[in-house]
Amino acid sequence: MRDLDILVLGDLRFPGGTSVAKAEELAASAAAGYRCGLINLRAPVLRYPHPINPRIRALIDNGTVELLDPREPVNAKLACLYHPQAATNYPLCAPRFTADVKLLIVNHPPHDAAGQPFYDWTAANENAQALMGGAVYWAPVGPAVRRQLEGLAEPPPLLDTDWQGVINPEQWAIDRREGPRPSPILGRHSRPDPSKWPDDRETLLQIYPDDPEFVVRILGDGSFLRELAAPYPPNWQVWAFNARSPRDFLAQIDYFVYFHHSRWVEAFGFTILEAMASGAPPILPHHFRPLFGDAATYAKPREVRDVIRTLHDNPALRQERSTAAVDEVHSRFSHAVHQSRIKALIGAPRKSSRPTPRGKRRALFISSNGVGMGHLTRLLAIARRCSPEIEPIFITMSRAAGLVADFGFPVEFIPYHGYLKCSMADWNHHLRRDISERLAFYRPDVVVFDGNVPYSGLLNALRSMPECPTVWCRRAMWTPNSGKDHVVRERAFDVVLEPREIAAAYDQGLTTKYRGRTRQVDPIQLLDPADLLAKEAAREALGFEMGKPAALVQLGSGNNYDLSEIRQLILQACRAIADLQVVWLDSAIADNALDLPEWVQRIKGYPIAKHFNAFDFVISAAGYNSFHELVLNGVPTVFVPNEHPMMDDQLARATYAEVHGLALRLRANERYRVMETVQRISDPAEQELLRERCAGLDADNGAYEAAQLLEELVYTARADLDAPAVVIPALRNTLDR
Repeated sequence: MRDLDILVLGDLRFPGGTSVAKAEELAASAAAGYRCGLINLRAPVLRYPHPINPRIRALIDNGTVELLDPREPVNAKLACLYHPQAATNYPLCAPRFTADVKLLIVNHPPHDAAGQPFYDWTAANENAQALMGGAVYWAPVGPAVRRQLEGLAEPPPLLDTDWQGVINPEQWAIDRREGPRPSPILGRHSRPDPSKWPDDRETLLQIYPDDPEFVVRILGDGSFLRELAAPYPPNWQVWAFNARSPRDFLAQIDYFVYFHHSRWVEAFGFTILEAMASGAPPILPHHFRPLFGDAATYAKPREVRDVIRTLHDNPALRQERSTAAVDEVHSRFSHAVHQSRIKALIGAPRKSSRPTPRGKRRALFISSNGVGMGHLTRLLAIARRCSPEIEPIFITMSRAAGLVADFGFPVEFIPYHGYLKCSMADWNHHLRRDISERLAFYRPDVVVFDGNVPYSGLLNALRSMPECPTVWCRRAMWTPNSGKDHVVRERAFDVVLEPREIAAAYDQGLTTKYRGRTRQVDPIQLLDPADLLAKEAAREALGFEMGKPAALVQLGSGNNYDLSEIRQLILQACRAIADLQVVWLDSAIADNALDLPEWVQRIKGYPIAKHFNAFDFVISAAGYNSFHELVLNGVPTVFVPNEHPMMDDQLARATYAEVHGLALRLRANERYRVMETVQRISDPAEQELLRERCAGLDADNGAYEAAQLLEELVYTARADLDAPAVVIPALRNTLDR
C-alpha cells in the first residue's frame, strides 16, 4: 500500500485551464510538504491523442509528484477527482485506493448559458461515488458553477466554499513602474476555441478595435478567428497558442481584455488570474464581478475603448487598478491560500517517505517484415528509451530478428506470407491465432505496431484485448495516391505515432490528411550523437588507414529494386578517386550476397551509424531511418532513392535534401551523372558546405518522447470505452482541440 497525502485523479491531458489549475495546486501542495500522486483517467472527451499537459508533465519529471500505476493500491488523506467529464464512464479497470476526504473538483458548469447540457451530472456523480468508494463532495471552482449546481432539482452535496484556482504570484510579477506605452496595448491569451471569443465580428471589433489608436496583441490564433475577423485588422498582432510563454506575452501588453461567446459559461478564467498576477489591469464583462470583485474593471463591449482611454490618460488610476489586481491575487488566489485550505481539510503532511517504485509493466512491439530495416529499427529505438519499469517484448516478421536479441530484448519470429508461399487470407487467419496466443501469454499493457499495413489478422487479434492501448507507429511520406485501403485502418488504434520528416514540406501522401489520431514526435533515431564513435576510434574499428579518405555505400537490400547498373557505376566512380577506401554495407536481410570487386571492403555491422564518423562521405538509399541518421548527424551524403511503387516517397525526400543544400541526389536512371556526383561529394569543400547546412537543423531524438507516450498509456486507467458513455457534443467541441 502506497501512502500519500493527496491523490489527484483526472484526465491529465486536458490542454487548458483545468490542467493549469491542477498543476498550480500540486506545486503548492508539494511545496508545503504534502506527498502527491497522480492517476491518469482517459476520459472520452479528448479523441485526439494529447500528451499529458506540459505543466503537469514537468512536475512528474522533476519529482514533485508521482505518476502512479492505477492498478496498485494507494491510501490517501485526500482524493480529488478533477472535472465531472472525467467521470462520464466508469474505468474498465478501476483504480484501487482509499481516502479520508473525497472531492470532485467541478471545473465546468453542467450546462451553457442557453441551458444546453455539457454533461450528465447524475451519471458523473454515480460514477464518482463508485470510483472513490463513498459519498463525494462537489467543489465548484467559482460562483458561476456553484449557482448552476445549486439550481439543480436535486443538487449533489457541495463543499461549503469554492475551490478557486491559485497561482504563484512571484513567478508572474512584472515591473510596470515605467508606466504604459504611448499607444495603449490591449491583449489576451487563451486556447483557440470559438467559445472563447465574441459571437460576431461587430462585437469582436468593439472589444478588440480596428483602430490605429490601439495596438491589439493576441496569443491564440485559430482558423475560426481568422474567419471571424476576416481579415485581421492592421493594428492586430497575432501569434499561435503557446508560440510564446504567457508571462512574456503579458509583459508586452498594458491591459488584459477578455470577453467570450454569449453561450459560454466561464467556470473560472485562469488566464485572467495570470494577467492579474502580472499587473495587467483586466477589463472583463460584468458577470465576472462575483468572482474577481473590485480587482477588475467591468464593461460592456461598446465601453471597452472608453475604459482603456480613461485608464491610459490617468497613470495614477491605471497604477491603482494594477496594484488592486496584484493584491487580490496575493490575498485570495495564491499558493498560500491553497495550502491553508488543504491543511484545514486533512491537517499537516505525513512524515516524508521515499517514493515507492511502480510495478513492472510490459510493452509488446510488433514489426512487419519490410524491404529494409526501418520498421524494426524504429521500434528498437523506442524500446531502448523505455522506463526501467517497462519491459519490451518483440514479435517481428523481419529476418533480422536476431539483432533484437543482440540488444537484450526477448524476440519471437513470425514469418511473412511471402516466405511461406501461402495465400494472404490463410496467412492472416493463422496470424490472428498466433498473435492472440502471444497476447494471452504476455498480457501486454501496450501494443506498438510498426509497418505500412496493419494486417487484418493483427487487428482481429487486438480486438480481444480492448483494455490494452494500441499504437500504430507509421512513418509519413507515402507516395501520392497510395495506401487508400490501408490508412483507414488507423481507426483500430488508439494512437498513430508519426515521427516527423525533415522533408515534410514535400510530403504529398495520404497521411497528411489523416491526423485525427496522430501524435507527432521528432525524427526517431536508434543512436544518439553521444553513441557515435569518434573519428579515430571508428576508423580503427573498421581497419582503415588514417591518412586516406573513406566512403560508405549502403543502397539497401535490393530485394525489390534493381540497382545493379547504378551500383557498378558508383563503384567505378569511387575507384577513380585517389586513395579512397570504399566500404560496402551488406544488408542484414538481403536475399542474395552481391559480387563485389576485391578492393571493396564489405561489412555487415548493425547499427552502421555508430561508425559514421569514420567516413568522409556516404552514398545511401533514402529510407526514413538512413536519411535522418545521416542528415541529422551532418554526414555528407549522396542519396539514391529506391523508387519502387511499394516504397515510401524516397525521391521526394532526396529531392528536398538536394534543393535545401543538405545532401546530393542521384537517381538510379541518371547513369550519366554518376561520375560528376561522386567527384563532387568527394571534394572536402563540398563536404564542409553540407555539414554546415545540416548543422542548422534542430531536432531532438523523438524516440524519447515516443517512449514517454508509452509510459503514459501504460499508467493510465481507461475510462473512454465503458458502455454508459454520455458525451454531449457541445462539450466535445469545446475540449477536443
